[in-house]
Parts: sequence; structure tokens; C-alpha cells
Amino acid sequence: MSTVDDITLERIIERYDERRNLYEDFMSRQVTLLTEFLAENGPRVFSVTGRVKSRDSLRRKLLSGPPYTRLEEVKDLVGIRIVTFFQSEVDQVADQIRKEFQIDEAFIFDRGEALDPERWGYGARHYIASMLESRLRLIEYKRFVGCQAEIQVRSLLQHSWAEIEAVMGYTTRESFPRERRRQFARVAGLLELADQEYNEIHQFLKPYEQRKAQEAAQSASEDKPQVRRDPVGRDALLDFVRENPTCRDLDARLAATINVNVQDNDAFIDKLLEHLAYVDVTTMTQLENELRTQRKSILGIGGQLFSRHGGERDYAALWRGISVYMVCYTLAASSQKADQILLYLDRTEIGPLLERDDLADDLDHW
Repeated sequence: MSTVDDITLERIIERYDERRNLYEDFMSRQVTLLTEFLAENGPRVFSVTGRVKSRDSLRRKLLSGPPYTRLEEVKDLVGIRIVTFFQSEVDQVADQIRKEFQIDEAFIFDRGEALDPERWGYGARHYIASMLESRLRLIEYKRFVGCQAEIQVRSLLQHSWAEIEAVMGYTTRESFPRERRRQFARVAGLLELADQEYNEIHQFLKPYEQRKAQEAAQSASEDKPQVRRDPVGRDALLDFVRENPTCRDLDARLAATINVNVQDNDAFIDKLLEHLAYVDVTTMTQLENELRTQRKSILGIGGQLFSRHGGERDYAALWRGISVYMVCYTLAASSQKADQILLYLDRTEIGPLLERDDLADDLDHW
């Protein structure tokens, strides 16, 4: 039976229709902010996604839930889901949420503590969050005053299990065939054990990797001078683009030329590794030296590139490490051989991004 009268129901739905675009924008900004905060401060997460409650879903909630009188009483109009790799990282993400958002303490909920023991999979942490007052005073965020989002945080295995539960229609024990409940509970137990075991392995590996790195550094210091000590690798490059001050500053300056943010993209790291190998940059020290040496060329060529093509391309963001990408332009051209430049463009698929004649002009100028 409906707990909301028809007039109130239609008034709330009408209000929702008026504000739907606002909620979409709010959701998008929340996802962007959370992605940037976690990329900056950790931990590295599997995904940050968002959704706005559909009109039909809102109607069902109004008809089956408590007696709502205003749209603003519905706390989950905007939903954000953060999926961590490990269970231990749920608390770390929660700390970042508390630092960067205003949390409604009355609505914090840990589903894992409230569920039937057989319902391990949906053990998410839930928060109702709004933007900080200091952020809402900024002109680009003023319109989000009063907007809230439900933020869910759970591990990757919990997320996978919850999705499987939803597909199989397991919402309560009573809704599932009795003869299959025990089997379902066994699978849930195995996944919970796997989550715990992965977490323990992860906790062990962090100090282990640090110890091995220290041992390797000590061993390298005793080797001959020609031994390469800081080879370019995926993990090293990923840490470099996130933490190196020179790289971060150049990335930020390039992004500022077209007024966009810098965002993480792990797949982009793989592309950078290919480019660096082609221009024979083999150590992290060499890469940092090239960024410093080629700073003027990177900013000059990058600025001309993005200003020239900014009107033709809708850049939502630049990937973190874009300055490493740009230094490959200058290094490929350092021999001043046209065939080498063209080969590099073809091999790394930069061609579609930049007209070759334009690149030649820029290189001559800078």
C-alpha cells in the first residue's frame, strides 16, 4: 500500500524532473573529485562509478518506503560506488571520503554488520555525503548546495558477488529455493575466505617489496658504475608520473592550456613505456633529466599543439604523464632527421593527433 498520497507523489516526481540535469552534473563532479582524491592520496582503486536514480526507480521507492513529503528527503537520488581491490582498503577510502566531503553521521551504514551470515557478498559501507562548505563557495560548485550522494565502498570480490546475487535474484533467504540455500552459503563462505586471504597476502607483500627494493638498491651500490640502477618499468613509471614534482608540474601546465584536469589512466602508462623504449630512455633518472632539459620545448610544443587543435577536439582531460608523452616528440626529433620523425609518428600512432607539417614548424621554432 502506498505511503504517499497521489498529489504529493506527483509533486515530488515533477520536482525530480526539474532537477534531473542538476543531479547528473552533481554525480559527474562527485565521481571526478573522488577519482582525483584517490589518485592523489591513495589507495589505488578498481573503479569509481556513479548513477542518478531513474524516474521509475524513484516512483517505486516513494510507493514502498516511508511517507516522503519532499524530494530532498530521498538520500540516494545520486549514487556513487567505489570498488577497492582489497577489503583493508575500504577503511582507507572511508578516511578520504571523511576528509573531502561533509558526511551525514546519522546515515552511515555498514551492511556487512547487519546482514544474515549467509549474505556475505553485499558487505558495502554506505555514506550520505555532500560537498564541503568551502567547496560550495566556489562559483563552479554553488549550484550544488543541498545536493547529496550515497557513496558505497566495497571490495572487488564483494562487488562481484553482489552483482551475481542480483542476477540470480537472491534478495532474501525466503526468495531462494530451499534446496539451494546451503550451496549458495558455501560459495559465499569461499569468497569471503578468498577476500581475507588476498588481503593478508597484500599486507605481506607491501613490506616484502620494500625490503627487496632496499636490498636491490644496496646491491646496486656495490656493483660496477655502468650497471643500470633505476630501469624504466611499469610500476616505476606509474609512481613517477604520480609523484615526481617536475612531471606533475609539466602535466598541470599542459592541462591548463586547455583548461582541463589531469586524470590517471593506467593503460596510458603502457603506451608511454613503448614510446620511451623507442627513443632509448632506459632509466628513470634519464627521464627526469630529459624532462628538465626539454622543459621549454615540452611546454612550447604542447601549448601550440593543444591551442591549435583545441577547437577541433573536445578534451575532457589530459592523462597523467602527458609531459612524458610530449618529451618523446622532442627526443624523436633531436637527430633532425625527417625519416626518423615520420617513423616515430607512424609507430606510436601520434599521426592522427598532429599534422606533421605543424610538428616540423614547432620543432624548428622551439
